[in-house]
Amino acid sequence: MKIKLLSFTACIAAILLFSGLASAQKCTENGSIKRVSKASSGKYETVTFEILSKSPNFEVTNANPPFSEYGSEKTLRIRGTYFKSVVLRDINWTCKITESLSAKTSNVKAVKNIEQFEGQVEYIIGYAKKGSYVGQTATRTKRGKLIILKFKK
Repeated sequence: MKIKLLSFTACIAAILLFSGLASAQKCTENGSIKRVSKASSGKYETVTFEILSKSPNFEVTNANPPFSEYGSEKTLRIRGTYFKSVVLRDINWTCKITESLSAKTSNVKAVKNIEQFEGQVEYIIGYAKKGSYVGQTATRTKRGKLIILKFKK
């Protein structure tokens, strides 16, 4: 009896796992955030959002802790002394956003997705040096835009 119950539980867990993977497809549709990455080059560090939209609706503002994931009361610890919030609206929020955040950066300490719900995605960027935020640019690509936030090292 215990073996049958264990087998049944394992089957249910596998079904839930595979259904979750199927619903979190890659971001290839119009209005999706295809990739979020950070990089370091020369005297600057960047955080780049690759959006599959010709005119993405986004806003960059200063942010202050405490931070929490949308729908959760659990406080998130995000590295950095100063913070920027990047809110993207009218976004295909149901797909899995590829994150390439392993580049070594000295000023940009963290890039964290804290909200992905109902057409809105929000990232918090933590950085160490006051006054190091240079600004943002939106550059056209073949399929959409790159939103690039630039920080001095």
